[in-house]
Amino acid sequence: MNKNISIQSINIKSKAEELKADHQSAKTAYCKEPVQQEVIFLTLTGFEGDIVVDKKHHGGNDKAICCYNSDRFSHWKSELGFDLEFAAFGENLTLEGESALEENVFIGDRYQLGEAIVEVSEPRGPCYMIGIRYNFKPFPALCQQTGFTGFYFRTIKEGVVKKTDKLIHLSSHPEKISVMHVNQIRYHDNKNKAELQRLVNLEELTLEWRERFEVLLRKLG
Repeated sequence: MNKNISIQSINIKSKAEELKADHQSAKTAYCKEPVQQEVIFLTLTGFEGDIVVDKKHHGGNDKAICCYNSDRFSHWKSELGFDLEFAAFGENLTLEGESALEENVFIGDRYQLGEAIVEVSEPRGPCYMIGIRYNFKPFPALCQQTGFTGFYFRTIKEGVVKKTDKLIHLSSHPEKISVMHVNQIRYHDNKNKAELQRLVNLEELTLEWRERFEVLLRKLG
């Protein structure tokens, strides 16, 4: 399988807004919009012009780019009853194709993105904001259950990115641990000592996730 990934849309949000649902409300920059300019600069912490409101849980070098595959939209349409658009999951990159599915994206793999270089750092941990945006409280839990979470890139090298660029696969991590596998261990198989230890030892996985798995491992004794 060709590991290069096609990008449908680059999305950012420059101003925060109040988002309301029946069960909750929040100030957020979640509802990103496709960029209009032909080029955009990727910094160590994300695309220029994109803001992060909840800096405790989002942003930073390890979460510089949030990605989601539009191939999953048809599944969510069956749950929600309506079509989804680019940036539906608050993602910076709306991707497409088999090579961008969670089971085919591996922690530590590196890609060229225009002048920049990025590395897969962790699965996206679906937060309550998805539920607020669509007024559907169970949405985050459903993302976890299916493993259709999307994922994050960290920035290895800053650079200019064009709207027409693709993610060009540069290198594969020798452990070959997919985003889907990490989700499987966290949400469905969190008593698997061997796999928990394997993830704790995976340096390219973010410290936040490794510490979470380390706690689970200690509880098992």
